[in-house]
Amino acid sequence: MRLRTITTAALGGLALSLLGAPPAWAASFQVNTASDTVDASIGDGTCADSNGRCSLRAAVQEANAAGGADTIRLAARATYTLSIAGASEDGAATGDLDATSTITIQGRGSTVDAAGLDRAFDALAANLTVDGLTVIGGAPPETQSGGGYRSTGTLVISNSQINGNTVFGAGASGGGIINDAGTLRLSNSGLDANAATRAGGAIEANLGTTSLDRVSLSNNATGPTPGNGGGLHLTGTGSVSVTNSAVTGNTATEEGGGLWNSSTGTFSVSGTEVSGNTASGPAADQGGGGLFSDGGSLSVFDVDITGNSADGLSGSGGGILNNLGVLTVERSSIRDNDAQRAGGGIEVNAGTTTGGVVTTSVRLSTLDGNSTGANPGNGGGLHLTGAGQVSFARSYVQNNTASAEGGGIWNSATGTTTVSQTVVVGNTASGPLADQGGGGLFSDGGSLTVRGSSVRGNVADGLSGSGGGILNNLGTLSVDDTLIGTNSAQRAGGGIEANVGTTTVSGSNLSGNTAGPNPGNGGGLHLTGAGSVEVTDTVVARNDATDEGGGLWNSATGTMTVSRSTVVDNRADGDDADQGGGGLFNDGGSLTVSGSRLEGNIATGVSGSGGGILNNLGTLSVSDTVLDDNSSTRAGGGIEANGGTTDLSEVRLSSNSTGFNPGNGGGLHLTGAGTVTIDASRVTENIASSEGGGLWNSDTGTMTVTNTAIKGNAAPVGPQVFNDGGTFTIDGQPVPVG
Repeated sequence: MRLRTITTAALGGLALSLLGAPPAWAASFQVNTASDTVDASIGDGTCADSNGRCSLRAAVQEANAAGGADTIRLAARATYTLSIAGASEDGAATGDLDATSTITIQGRGSTVDAAGLDRAFDALAANLTVDGLTVIGGAPPETQSGGGYRSTGTLVISNSQINGNTVFGAGASGGGIINDAGTLRLSNSGLDANAATRAGGAIEANLGTTSLDRVSLSNNATGPTPGNGGGLHLTGTGSVSVTNSAVTGNTATEEGGGLWNSSTGTFSVSGTEVSGNTASGPAADQGGGGLFSDGGSLSVFDVDITGNSADGLSGSGGGILNNLGVLTVERSSIRDNDAQRAGGGIEVNAGTTTGGVVTTSVRLSTLDGNSTGANPGNGGGLHLTGAGQVSFARSYVQNNTASAEGGGIWNSATGTTTVSQTVVVGNTASGPLADQGGGGLFSDGGSLTVRGSSVRGNVADGLSGSGGGILNNLGTLSVDDTLIGTNSAQRAGGGIEANVGTTTVSGSNLSGNTAGPNPGNGGGLHLTGAGSVEVTDTVVARNDATDEGGGLWNSATGTMTVSRSTVVDNRADGDDADQGGGGLFNDGGSLTVSGSRLEGNIATGVSGSGGGILNNLGTLSVSDTVLDDNSSTRAGGGIEANGGTTDLSEVRLSSNSTGFNPGNGGGLHLTGAGTVTIDASRVTENIASSEGGGLWNSDTGTMTVTNTAIKGNAAPVGPQVFNDGGTFTIDGQPVPVG
């Protein structure tokens, strides 16, 4: 049956035909049989099979022949099953329904079942528009692509379903649809349970332009050769946009469980849910459970990426894997994703590229509850591999876990990561070794900058895990205007662990961090090895170390500088005589303190020493600084100098105290053959329970005091100073023994 409407354009075509041009009719065909039959006389303008009925196949044949913008109207909620086996021709006579002109199909809730004979529709350089139609059972010949639809022209699908279609064999892609260098637009539709051998379980976009709006891609699969893009796969220099859609429960044998972007592609996802997808590639640069970008540009805006998995042996990027490309994430939530190797939320693989910079930007977004497995298990929230650049701005990185390093964020040896105005909270890294941990952030030798941020409540809970908040391993760390608070580590560096490298902390707050019990050094910050640490204009407060350095701890070969800072109410609980250092502990290296205030720090152990500072065999220089109201159990309420060299200039030692075991040197105590020089300072109102209320010099020590007021101190023996037999002079006058 044929319903023809002659439009103004058609009348114009009729006029032109009088001059020799062929007419272009806009025809409408009403399908009135569910049988799969061919048109009896193609091109006569009438849709009729040998029985005079208008089948879907006959309507397509007549529409192709008419050449105009034709409409095919199906019966409501009918089922049309293809039954004529394919012969690989392009005239819609067998197999799939070949569209070669401009055709609109009004499905009205009907279903086309290809019954495994072929795909359903093949749009050959045509403009095919489909509305309200379900396509199932498509299966073209082996190695061909596009199980439900193949299009090399323009394909527009709305209010439709494409379910249970399959392509198989080498290179077969697009279980539901292949857009082959054309234009594909889908809206308010769903693709479910489609499958492809190579790529694009639901959709393969080979070049061209593909856009999805309010589309569901669910339970589609791709693989095994290679098996990329369970939901959608882009090949070549094409563009894809996915808007207000859902990509759920899809699987890929290797990469991109949900979506896969090419090396030269442009891919944007917005207002979309990407959840429960899985990519199972075993290599370190495979995975991307939710999304995989293979070098192109991927933009993610207002997207919920949840519960995706990269479950291959060394699979990476549970939520997203950016492989050598440019990734932008904004106003999105990346949560509860997991990967075996690295990057539970996001893996950025920059490789060893020397060309364009591989960059990833995360802004106004949340990485929450992502995790990595045990192979090795780095970067619960985000992991950077190679020489890439990563930036976080105004985001949250929270409750992520890593089996080894970087519960929140992991930066590579050659990477650059910047974290600004971001909250890094409640993350955990469980690596058992001393150079593992970094509950909040881990930098493995690259450059890490943290500014205007909050790093709090993170944990390095491995047996000897270090750096509850941050672990800088051989790299460059800069912390500015940032709170590092209430973090904890088993071994050292409750707030920050600096393992060699260069670390600067300025205008920040290190507070409430804890280290211990294995052994428990550097509650606020701990330096391991021959690195350097500079702390400026910073508050170091209420940190706790099980052994040494409640506030800060400097290594035997380290260089630490503290300037214009406040070190207050920190605590070290080590029981031995050479443990303590409630505020600062220097374990043989070089420690310089200037323009600062150390107040209310305490060494609480049974024989803990150096309530304010403990200099253990190192070089300590203190200038223009106040040490007030610090206390220790054994000795050196203000400062304990255990050997080494200690130099004080313009320092006020006041109201410090030492306890009863034995309780010597309320202001300063020198143990062993060390050297102490004090100039232009004040030693006042300090208290010792036993000897030397102000100063105490050992039997082998050398203490030289000049231009210094020593008064108001108290002790049962030697209320101002006590000399246990060493060399002790005040303004050139020797202090007698006892």
